[in-house]
Amino acid sequence: MSGRLDFGIILGDAPTAVDARTHLDGILRQVDAAERAGFTHVTIGQHLLYPGYRWLQPIPLLARLAATTGPQLRLVTSVVIAPLYHPALLAEELATLDVVSDGRLTVGIGAGYRPEELAHVGVPHGERFARLEEALELIDLVWAGEPFDFDGRFWRLEGATPHVVPLQRPRPPLWLGALRPAGIRRAARLGDAWMVTPELPWDEVERGRAVFAAERDAHGLAPARLPLRREIVLGDSLDGALAAYEARTAGRYAAYAERGLAGADHRAGFRDWALDRAVLGTPEECVARLAAIDADAFGPVVVRPSWPGMETADVVAAIEALGRDVIAPLHESREALR
Repeated sequence: MSGRLDFGIILGDAPTAVDARTHLDGILRQVDAAERAGFTHVTIGQHLLYPGYRWLQPIPLLARLAATTGPQLRLVTSVVIAPLYHPALLAEELATLDVVSDGRLTVGIGAGYRPEELAHVGVPHGERFARLEEALELIDLVWAGEPFDFDGRFWRLEGATPHVVPLQRPRPPLWLGALRPAGIRRAARLGDAWMVTPELPWDEVERGRAVFAAERDAHGLAPARLPLRREIVLGDSLDGALAAYEARTAGRYAAYAERGLAGADHRAGFRDWALDRAVLGTPEECVARLAAIDADAFGPVVVRPSWPGMETADVVAAIEALGRDVIAPLHESREALR
């Protein structure tokens, strides 16, 4: 556990009843607070035609954030849904984002899980993983910057000549989202890291890490740190933190389960479900839990501070508390042990 455990935030959605300018203002305030509090990553997911809630699209939003954030803050798509795009267009959009962010982009990419989103663009749900794999192959060709031909199952290009490539060579860090062993092996084989989702209990995280490591080793690839999505909620006691976490998230996780997100169903009991996935308790308890994480194996730890219904001031206060009461003490304790 010799490394530094870094932290990030994932930006969330807002009800469509909230004015779009208000939504953006809240995001800008969150990012400013996170940067001041010592977070090193800002991430944003993606949905398409998502009823009732607004997800600002990740590539233009991160380009906006690139203009007002410092060089220590990495910008992450987590995840951009590859089957929604022609891969050549996605490759050039992401390369442009890497250029305008001065090489601060990390590409989190996945296949998506909502059949209706893929249906909107004419993609059968059962093809999503095959399309993801072929898209990754084509994206690498675009990013290589040399003329190429491509004859795949879904896309065919002749005499393609890339004209925009990422600043980071040979490519920005590539994180793949996955919930199951087949997807984790894909992430190990084709990407640079597996993004551990917040719906996975701790024992499955460790099993997934073993699957990832074995697949990397089988292909002669170097070990990699895994970005770890975990919620961290502080309280004056464990029960207080649990109550706050349930008030923020229970309704949304129930909605996620209804929409097909594996692992989001907590009907058997929220307390046990939450304790098996999140970091909860007093600041001292949370620091102790996080100190036990192997920072050479995992990082950054990415939290979601904003949930629909929360006021921006409360989100900012939560971010500031994490920086003051968790991140700073944790880093100080690790430095003292060096």
